[in-house]
Amino acid sequence: MSAVRSRRSWLWLAAALALSVLAYWPSLHGGYEFDDYPNIVENADVHLTSLDAASLHKAAFASPSSVLVRPLAMLSFAVDWYFAGANPLPMRVVNLIIHLLNGLLLFGLLRTLCRSLPPRRDNAHLRDGWLPAVVAAAWLLAPINFTAVAYIVQRMESLCQLFVLAGLWGYIAARRRMLAGKPGLARAAAAIVLGTAIGGLAKESAALLPLYALIVEWIVFGFARTDGKTDRRLLGMYLVVLALPACATLYWVASHALPAAEWVNRPFSLGERLLTEPRILWDYVHWSLLPMANQLALYHDHIRVSRGLLDPPTTLLAIAGLCALAIAAIALRRTHPLAALGILWFLAAHLLTATVIPLELVFEHRNYFASIGLYLAAFSFLLPAADARLTLARTALCLLVPVFFASVTWVRALNWRNPILFALSEAQLNPDSPRTAYELAHTYVELSGYQADSPLVPKAYAALERAAALPGADTLPDQGLLILSGRLHQPPPAGVWERLQQRMAEQPLSAQNVSALYALNQCALERRCDFPPQEMVQTFLAALKHQPPNSSVLAIYASYAMNALHDATLATNLAHTAVQQAPRDMQVRRNLLLILAASGQHQAAQEFYAQTLRDLPQAATDKAFRAALDTPRSTIAPVPGAQ
Repeated sequence: MSAVRSRRSWLWLAAALALSVLAYWPSLHGGYEFDDYPNIVENADVHLTSLDAASLHKAAFASPSSVLVRPLAMLSFAVDWYFAGANPLPMRVVNLIIHLLNGLLLFGLLRTLCRSLPPRRDNAHLRDGWLPAVVAAAWLLAPINFTAVAYIVQRMESLCQLFVLAGLWGYIAARRRMLAGKPGLARAAAAIVLGTAIGGLAKESAALLPLYALIVEWIVFGFARTDGKTDRRLLGMYLVVLALPACATLYWVASHALPAAEWVNRPFSLGERLLTEPRILWDYVHWSLLPMANQLALYHDHIRVSRGLLDPPTTLLAIAGLCALAIAAIALRRTHPLAALGILWFLAAHLLTATVIPLELVFEHRNYFASIGLYLAAFSFLLPAADARLTLARTALCLLVPVFFASVTWVRALNWRNPILFALSEAQLNPDSPRTAYELAHTYVELSGYQADSPLVPKAYAALERAAALPGADTLPDQGLLILSGRLHQPPPAGVWERLQQRMAEQPLSAQNVSALYALNQCALERRCDFPPQEMVQTFLAALKHQPPNSSVLAIYASYAMNALHDATLATNLAHTAVQQAPRDMQVRRNLLLILAASGQHQAAQEFYAQTLRDLPQAATDKAFRAALDTPRSTIAPVPGAQ
């Protein structure tokens, strides 16, 4: 019977893979969305025309973020661009292939994990391959994983987890070898180290692999040798691959995440984030186990921030629920090890994104690994043993859940099949979201081609005005109104400049608000928009009311001063201040060097270059920094800002 169920599990997995292709098929024909543009479409370094070493190296480090580099993911986008150009279809196909490979890895990992359980009568049904197939099928088709696949830039997440799953599988296989009396410690360590290192080149969430492995070790293997005694070599290995890196991470967090200055550009404090995330984790549980198409969206910026334990009252309830869940996992580790393992995997997967790092509050793709834990826990209870009650009903439910997931994922894929339908569906799903309202307007703007006679122009104006009027709206809708009017050579709606400047002064300088300044500056410097200089200057001054001054705002203002106002003195002063605010940021230093060289301050440029080499020795290998020193005096080049 076990062999028959094993063969059936392979057939079920094959069916799940095929169904995944069908469910995602409509989304393959969609376009680029949101963060795809700065990372891929507008990123010239990703647009490879040759595969020489210099071009590949430049593409690998082409991330628009100076902090989150992710060279492996960026390089994969560049290679796609080299072979297919701007067509998003091949990139989406590659994303789907990665997802299918992850499903195969998950199936293999869980089969090996289940076979590592102590052979007992009450868990025989978990060891024949049926549970891995059901979990892998549910995970492949889960609607909560949709954005990690269909949203091109989130290849960063799925590619990262490819190496996490491979490393975790390799670790479990190595531990089985060790318990069989064969050499395996080096393999176990290599699986963790390589999986973490290579996965980390795609996204930082690979850093959690050693913790996932530790949870498996504690619950399934118990740090045991073949004779049942504790293997101290494993304790030493975890000291090296987990404890020491964790201490280094805590040191980084203490200096880069906990200071109040790191939170000034977020609409919530550290304490408020820690209070809000437990509620969001329960939303993730809901969206993973009982997903509804009308609840899932790319953005969830309408979620209320918790201002206290009872504001809203569900905050305290959510925290208590997570504590109870953790206690339940500990209590179940001997009687129901897979359920305990799944719960702890889910909680561990959110340690980076749901705690003290000042990230946005919620994104569905953060559950790409975490959802594995939920499905493992749920199906380990649901899958019936041979003598279980309601065997037929429970088996039918195990089969129907992936089919239900596939239907919801297919509905999402239909909405992603073209830009207008996607923007409209997101706005309908999330009518109170300022961001989705703006993205609908932005879609109208882009598709209008900035042609005054386009029927989409009135819709774009109306959508931008609606987005700007929503509670919590940032400066992007106002920026959109100004750029649309500027490129159409029409006066902007009354009051837009004043509203923009008020929001710049009063709202936190979020990435979106800084991006609005960058876009306005670029439109002015490219001579597509004839903005009044006094309004631009007042907008920059409004943004600089925040203290300490934001280095990106200073850099963008310096660019405008140099290229639009032709005021080299002001540009130099602003760029100097930006370096003082962000002394280790090479882009900021490059901006100042470019201004000094372009304005003929050659001696000052030489001195600043030499000073930078003393302050940051790595600048000696920065070719772009050296090139800025050689900028001809007659050249007034646009100084890059920050997106």
